[in-house]
Amino acid sequence: METEVPAASLDGVKARLSELKALKGRLGRQIDEARQQDTRPDDLISEMQRVGKEIKQLQKRIKSQLNDETAAAGWTPRPPAMPDVIADRPLNEPVTVSVCGPDGHDLADRYVAGHPAGSIWHRPDVSACIHATFGHNTSYLCASDATGGIVGVLPLVQLRSRLFGNFLVSLPYFNYGGVLADHAEVAHLLIAAAATRREELGAGHLELRFSQDTGSGRPQRTDKVTFWLPLPNDPNDLWHSFSPKLRAQIRRGERELSEFVVGGEELLDEFYRVFSINMRDLGTPVYGRVFFRNLLRSLGGHAWLVIARVNGQAVGCAFLTGYRNRMEIPWASTLRSHSHNAVNMILYWRILQFAMDKGYEIFDFGRCSEDAGTYRFKQQWGAQPLRLYWEYILPTGETLPALNPGNPKFRLLIAAWKRLPVWLANRVGPRIVRVLP
Repeated sequence: METEVPAASLDGVKARLSELKALKGRLGRQIDEARQQDTRPDDLISEMQRVGKEIKQLQKRIKSQLNDETAAAGWTPRPPAMPDVIADRPLNEPVTVSVCGPDGHDLADRYVAGHPAGSIWHRPDVSACIHATFGHNTSYLCASDATGGIVGVLPLVQLRSRLFGNFLVSLPYFNYGGVLADHAEVAHLLIAAAATRREELGAGHLELRFSQDTGSGRPQRTDKVTFWLPLPNDPNDLWHSFSPKLRAQIRRGERELSEFVVGGEELLDEFYRVFSINMRDLGTPVYGRVFFRNLLRSLGGHAWLVIARVNGQAVGCAFLTGYRNRMEIPWASTLRSHSHNAVNMILYWRILQFAMDKGYEIFDFGRCSEDAGTYRFKQQWGAQPLRLYWEYILPTGETLPALNPGNPKFRLLIAAWKRLPVWLANRVGPRIVRVLP
């Protein structure tokens, strides 16, 4: 029969816990003495078991009470909401769709900045960076109304290889893409133009990476989520919203950390060394160094590299972007050799502090699958999962593509990749990943 724990203050529960731990120590010594004297210590063992159960109950009670007090302390994250990718604004018809050339990039950039769901990845500079880095065929579609003003955009990238096929994506490599539009009719015209572009290029499917369900009825993948965490003005408020266990892990990492550095291209060598080792360990082909260099340059003051050092050696890294009110962490890695010292926890806490110092209102932890270990990692910070909706236009009779690590046919390749020397993985990986969405 379990011992009932009477109602008491937290201090009283802690005092009782100390008494029981001392009693357990005395009982342990008495049991040892009884055994040395060849006496059966059955009653002592029974008492030890009873005390042990009460200790566990009190420990659970203390943990629960601390969590309750933390939640009641003040600030708690409010549930975030994805802004509408398709607005409901009046139109000056007719609307026309065309490929936006370099001369129209400034106007398109201003449109993205003013759209509620505009992300840094919708900007024309990002599409230009993809073309310059990989040589992919890119088309930046713009919809214009009767006044000549832009009322919608859709960036497209063609990925083509003998290994994975020929298809269009908006937008590969990143979490967000798809249409931004002032009206449903504009979205319809943009997607129709993209579908025509797919046929002209002889491509297979068209993948549109939306952050919400557009209600189009097109085939979808909904197995990915991203995590958004609303940020307070005061880092102390966020700190006190964490569970005691999370705070303890952060403190553990803090004791190990020797340096935390935020910068730009000067940190690229350290970033790439840590990132490429971690990608090899995961069995994932790595992007080339030039991809990150070009992306940093294209994003200008909207991107940073982060390095966490232990004893002067880089063991953790991240690539950050900031746009409007949201900071995002598309890529982060820590060396497995340092997974025991919670460097990843202090890395993320320092990054969150940096985001708050910069005045961002939302921190985007990036996408993952619902059954992935990273899901629980992101959730523990108080971030809320938001489902992603990837829509497809498919050739007649075709099913949804399965170009993802969960595909069984890739398991042997992933296992083999983990055994490659890092230098070889870094040489071969960029040639593969450039044609993976």
